[in-house]
Amino acid sequence: MIEIVAKLPNEGELKKEINTSKKTVRHKAKNDSEISAIIRGESDRLLLIIGPCSADDPAAVLEYAAKLSEVAKRVHERVCVVMRVFTAKPRTACTGYMGLLHEPNGIETARRLHLAVQEQTGLPTADELLYPATLSYFDDIINYYAIGARSSENQEHRLVASGLDAACGIKNPPSGDLRSMINAVTAAKAPHDFLFDGHIVQSGGNKLAHGILRGGVEPNYSRDNLLKLRDMGLSSIIVDVNHANSMKCHSEQPKIAMEVLKNQNLIKGLMIESYIEDGAAERGKQAFGQSITDPCLGFDATEKLIYEIADKL
Repeated sequence: MIEIVAKLPNEGELKKEINTSKKTVRHKAKNDSEISAIIRGESDRLLLIIGPCSADDPAAVLEYAAKLSEVAKRVHERVCVVMRVFTAKPRTACTGYMGLLHEPNGIETARRLHLAVQEQTGLPTADELLYPATLSYFDDIINYYAIGARSSENQEHRLVASGLDAACGIKNPPSGDLRSMINAVTAAKAPHDFLFDGHIVQSGGNKLAHGILRGGVEPNYSRDNLLKLRDMGLSSIIVDVNHANSMKCHSEQPKIAMEVLKNQNLIKGLMIESYIEDGAAERGKQAFGQSITDPCLGFDATEKLIYEIADKL
């Protein structure tokens, strides 16, 4: 039995209450255009999607964003930095911290956080589309959506991705099955008729849908895999250098990033998990700006890595 605990806020009323400023609207249009140009192959800049594993503490997220924006300005000619503000955290056994969206007034807090990052820094923001039902609360502000490994084989996620007005990266499933990821991207790029949010809807297809390699039973960022994907018809690829590609060893991310960039002509970007403090700790025991989910690269190492990436390009 499922018992209703509370009703979600009305989308229109929430958008009026926590509305976008003219400044944010300008930032979004500019950032969307830059991200689109990279994925379409109209720009040779690298897309760098970087930030905390989960955006658990708004104060720490905003401090991290301020630090990241200063570095992003210095590498802007070569790198388009998109900040991870992941407010929903998928869990294999649905235990542990599940993201800001699950906290009291979570949707309101998450919307305010995305807007605050954009208004204070000008950085584009990314979030995981864990619940398609929450799309209408954020569709006017988020610049980049990720569909995680546990959701990428779900039909609703694939169909909703086909109607997004923003770039959408779809990860390979935990098994590492590349064909499944290609099927998901193919579905997201095509127009569809489907049922969604109490309506029969039509989507036009999302030409900015692309794949994200995050490893499977073993890492999958090798040149052979990148060439294989290109031969299979998938030319837009981002490599997640953490998760199964680092075998969950977050400190390996810089080394893996440099290895991947040896094949920079075969990728559109990188995804990196980074926060103010290195590593991870249990909630309540963590330092300010330290992850309570997957371990992240500390900011000192992050700053060094971003400059190395820009130099490599």
